[in-house]
Amino acid sequence: MNRQIAGLGRRSAFALLNLFTGLVSLVFLPVLLLCALLCLLGIGLVLLPAALRALHAWATWHQSAAARLLGRAAPEQHSPHEGSGWGVLRRQVQDPRTRRELGWLVMQAVFGILLGLLALGGVGIVLVTILAGALWWTPMLADHVQFLGEPVTSWSTAAGLGGIQLVLGIILWLLATVLATAHGRLTVSALPVHEMTVSGPSSGVGGSKLSK
Repeated sequence: MNRQIAGLGRRSAFALLNLFTGLVSLVFLPVLLLCALLCLLGIGLVLLPAALRALHAWATWHQSAAARLLGRAAPEQHSPHEGSGWGVLRRQVQDPRTRRELGWLVMQAVFGILLGLLALGGVGIVLVTILAGALWWTPMLADHVQFLGEPVTSWSTAAGLGGIQLVLGIILWLLATVLATAHGRLTVSALPVHEMTVSGPSSGVGGSKLSK
């Protein structure tokens, strides 16, 4: 039972984390585009390789979070294609890993935000319903509390509409946790893995290496 609760907590935290990572990924896209356009002026030959290395670090960090959620091996961090200039940029563009990370960035900007909003909505509805259900009868809130858009004026209204709203919030929350696991698997499979360090609950001896 405790393991199930802990697992639910991890999946909920990962789903909520995706709202943040999705928004950051959404901002990252125009930054990369701007750096690419600045290559026409020369300065982009310094900025774009640095931005692609930052993308690699960002993608690896998120992949590590997804791997921990799934109890899988976490990818090692490394800094590919150091330096700047056409030669470095050409190697980055030709690297299949870079293309997969760009594809993940677009996916994360869309699905990460949607998953995070779903989790935030579910958790928010549950917390608001519980809090309002406990305080709706106080003089200060008597004329302001609503469940499902309807004002609460009696115990029957509070129990009926409040119960329905609570159940809807729980359903959204549980749906977000299920989708969090699916999104974690999608993230791990979408991003390339070279060397992995064993970690997580299903790990063997720490520090051993796997190759893929």
